[in-house]
Amino acid sequence: MADPRPQVSVIMASRNAAAYLPLAIRAVLAQTLTDLELIIIDDASEDGSWAVIRAAVAADPRIRAQRRSHSGGPAIARNDALALARGEWVAICDSDDSQHPRRLEMMLNAAGDLAADVVADDMILFSGQPMARGATILGQHAPKVARMLNLKDLVLSGVDPEGISHIGYLKPLIKRCFLNDLRYDPRLRIGEDHDLYLRLVLAGAKMWALPMAAYLYRRHVASTSYRNVPRDLTAQMGVLDNLVQQQGRADLAELAHVRRQALLRRHAQLELARDVRAGHLGRALRRAVMRPDHLPWLASVLRNRMELKVQAAASRLWRRPQRWRLGGRSDGAGGVTLPMDADGALDLSAAAAPVWARMCCEASRREVEAEAVDALGQSALWMVPTVRTLAAGASDVANGTRARGSACAMAGSAGSERVAVESSGYQQQNAGRDDTDG
Repeated sequence: MADPRPQVSVIMASRNAAAYLPLAIRAVLAQTLTDLELIIIDDASEDGSWAVIRAAVAADPRIRAQRRSHSGGPAIARNDALALARGEWVAICDSDDSQHPRRLEMMLNAAGDLAADVVADDMILFSGQPMARGATILGQHAPKVARMLNLKDLVLSGVDPEGISHIGYLKPLIKRCFLNDLRYDPRLRIGEDHDLYLRLVLAGAKMWALPMAAYLYRRHVASTSYRNVPRDLTAQMGVLDNLVQQQGRADLAELAHVRRQALLRRHAQLELARDVRAGHLGRALRRAVMRPDHLPWLASVLRNRMELKVQAAASRLWRRPQRWRLGGRSDGAGGVTLPMDADGALDLSAAAAPVWARMCCEASRREVEAEAVDALGQSALWMVPTVRTLAAGASDVANGTRARGSACAMAGSAGSERVAVESSGYQQQNAGRDDTDG
């Protein structure tokens, strides 16, 4: 008898994420929506990722994993995961991120209420390095009420100052039957998510942005999402041109023209930034003379980097460690008032997102020890992943450390039906870190 289909297939592509995988896996397994499977594709990692994944597979039958023999990039790895997915819904999660345990259940309920094909929430930024400010991905564009995204929203995301920026960063829940044969475009190393979401909406999918923020998005130096290079934008423009030609829609062509002009402008900005970083000041000066409108953008990039350096220096020199008491009441030294919803549960709405963003920023700048004094405090630990947890038995829940009983810490050999290794191909050498921030 065939195994019943789970409600949700969580797909996770991983490349050299051994340090972050325990938290990402634990966050999926801790979901209150338990009828799920987690599919992890290791994209030929060169660190200890595969050992972490095998241990997790051995500990929980809901996990299946496959290892590629050569690195194909996130688009190909996610396509491999989609080929294995059996759930009625597909959730995309990254191997270096986290999420609150109630997130998938809340999103699935919202999808049912809205008759949606795709739902996505805002993402709170966190980091192990000092951040200049607390923020979410959608920022001021985060919806206050559920909002269905249209073609203009998708095409002009990040281009229209009045529209919703960074839709491509979101990690949605997608109705699997609506995906059909749609897959990530392997030509894209950056922007593959945005391209897929755009094609879903073009196919008629009802995509909603929810007024909630329960996904924790990690920023670190090895992340590909924030590091564009000019060739990535060239690939995006080529894929967009092909889509316009295939669709033959005048409205798409008009919107795509606006987006293409923005990508060309961004391409020129990245070339200027690359010359500055490489010390090619003469060439950078010539570019600046030809396009002086790029100078304010370059100044903002340099200013942001300076802010980060100042924050890092301040954290090392005079920022004292803090101790937080997390719970329904903030009595006593170090008490932190936690946002709660009308039912007395932890507030994960867009209205509470600035609170969690500020706490994540504060925890990035100094050492924070957190004590959860009740169930609400335990729930809050998920929203600030970098704190050092003092509550007994909660450290592996909050920050992914290997406590006894954690699925990521349990050793043992995994069942062969749940772990596969791609035998063909070759071992691709690392391409190295990108030289331009995106």
